[in-house]
Amino acid sequence: MDTLQFTLSATLFLLSAALLAIFTTKRRHPPGPFALPIIGHLHLLGPKLHHTFHQLSNRYGPLIQLHLGSIPCVVVSTPELAKEFLKTHELIFSSRKHSTAIDIVTYDSSFAFSPYGPYWKFIKKLCTYELLGARNLNHFQPIRTLEVKHFLQLLMQKAKLGESVNVTEELVKLTSNVISHMMLSIRCSENEGEAEAARTVVREVTQIFGEFDVADIIWLCKNFDFQGIKKRSEDIQRRYDALLEKIISDRENMRRSCGGGGEAKDFLDLLLDVMESGKTEVKFTREHLKALVLVINYEVVK
Repeated sequence: MDTLQFTLSATLFLLSAALLAIFTTKRRHPPGPFALPIIGHLHLLGPKLHHTFHQLSNRYGPLIQLHLGSIPCVVVSTPELAKEFLKTHELIFSSRKHSTAIDIVTYDSSFAFSPYGPYWKFIKKLCTYELLGARNLNHFQPIRTLEVKHFLQLLMQKAKLGESVNVTEELVKLTSNVISHMMLSIRCSENEGEAEAARTVVREVTQIFGEFDVADIIWLCKNFDFQGIKKRSEDIQRRYDALLEKIISDRENMRRSCGGGGEAKDFLDLLLDVMESGKTEVKFTREHLKALVLVINYEVVK
């Protein structure tokens, strides 16, 4: 009996201390509307989010906290606060939210969605000084000029025939040809079958990255695939992996047949040199290479 009384007393004491701490602790979170269990403030969001945020900021102030399901978010509504978040404290708030689709499709190795740190800085330096460096940009200037001429010739031909042109689609082809030649020494238009398959995959990536996935928002649903996004992501990743694996394997065979030496002729050669050297300050694997190629193409199409 004494043991039971001691246990009850200790339990009451701990509960009292917890409640006292809750009610006496100074509130440090931004204000916001009352959140419902599980869904948070999802019920308040309308089809036009900027209108919803404007209405909430008029009521609760320029800095408010919302819970999108299980995810806490902060909404700022003035230029001064936006500067604090995006410039003054940029490193704290610069990371992007991951999703199931992003992790699966990018081998959980995405540069665009990785947090600020050694890997992000390494890839940024690699892209800035190699892919987008002055030497490579000058080296590939004839490629860009040629592709622009092809684009203008197509417009002129269509104009003479009085036919319509899907400018968006042709611009995507233009940028795809330039980027794929710089990265992989492949001109998409020369192999329309593989090129269309690659463009289809990238378009599907662009779409699925922007879809709302309830499993990423509400923690009770994290182990379920109600919308089939996980299954679709795995299918996209499988098809993309098969396309790029063939390109990488062919290039590796060619490098071996040539003795593996010589100057890198495109970004793929450079990445293979980095991967094979094993002397990088961060881990860089075949999956990192594939994810980087995908993200660059994704940013172009987006």
